[in-house]
Amino acid sequence: MMSAGTTVRQPGVPIMPTPYSNASDQYLLQKITGASREQLAALLLEGAQRFVGQAIAAMGRRDIPTKARMVNKASAIVEELAVWLDHENGGELAGNLARLYDWWLTELFEASQTQETDRLERIQRQMGDLRESWEQAHVQQRPGQAPRSGLGSEGVVG
Repeated sequence: MMSAGTTVRQPGVPIMPTPYSNASDQYLLQKITGASREQLAALLLEGAQRFVGQAIAAMGRRDIPTKARMVNKASAIVEELAVWLDHENGGELAGNLARLYDWWLTELFEASQTQETDRLERIQRQMGDLRESWEQAHVQQRPGQAPRSGLGSEGVVG
């Protein structure tokens, strides 16, 4: 018995989406479009963490192509986070994040090349710590108020 949302592929017949095939995509799109800058940073870091975890798992399986793909995806997210930084108004925090992101990119590349899962695990933990900080900054943020913590997005994330 097939569940709802299952797509059956027959030779020569294109795959037609079912009513449920895009449900997760629609949920994610709603989550992104309604997100604050802090929430977007947290979502990106969550994705990067997931990709680093998948790279670690691929290393354990000796699946080099998957490891490389996952490291590349995590790196692309870190690069995007670095582009978001507002160096003009972000002060010391923006500079510190820029240095952290640069270090992560170097570590991702080197750890991938040398097959050092412990280095990837360290980055994954740090991404989780920073993600939690962005989530806390979002909770503390109120419309019309300045951030109550030192990690508000004003001047840091453009």
